[in-house]
Amino acid sequence: MTEGIGDSSAAERNKRPIFEALLPWLHSAASVLEVGAGDATHARYAAHHLPATRWQTSEAPGHVRRLAAAIADDRSLSAQHLPTPLALDVRQRWPDDVYDAVFAANVAHIMDWNAVEALFAGAGTHLAAAGVFCLYGPFFDAAEGPPATGNERFDRALRAQDAAMGVRELAELDELAGHAGLTSTARIDMPANNRLVIWRRD
Repeated sequence: MTEGIGDSSAAERNKRPIFEALLPWLHSAASVLEVGAGDATHARYAAHHLPATRWQTSEAPGHVRRLAAAIADDRSLSAQHLPTPLALDVRQRWPDDVYDAVFAANVAHIMDWNAVEALFAGAGTHLAAAGVFCLYGPFFDAAEGPPATGNERFDRALRAQDAAMGVRELAELDELAGHAGLTSTARIDMPANNRLVIWRRD
């Protein structure tokens, strides 16, 4: 069953399976940018298990203080591996750095479509050659037939809350990826009707 809107416990429950699915794509990454890192649940878990990776978190400007506080509370992590979070509105200027991977979990369905477009454009611009964009969450895939009932209900609940939100169709995301110089590389089934989708920079 798809996680509820704003379910902050979902990241804690899912951090291990998400990391295990990410690991083949990130095991040699020197740098990762996480967009929409929330309370740093995924970042802190990854930083403990990928000590050679610099994991740069980011959040929307209105939420970055919460993210910074969560990271500061974990004194077992060094600033070298989990540096100060960035305030990032994906529709505005991105950091000047280039990353081996960009990762985002449960963001595409709560962004409006203009922000989703900006997310893909920014990822394409700031990935190193052969870098990967890893996007986790619920998606529709028309090529597979009718969507899961849980995702349909979740989509309706999202749109009732804000008409600009909603579960995204993978074919439309692939089109955005193509415009950003990214190629669809993997689609990994995950618990609760979610997927981890990977695009690679050409």
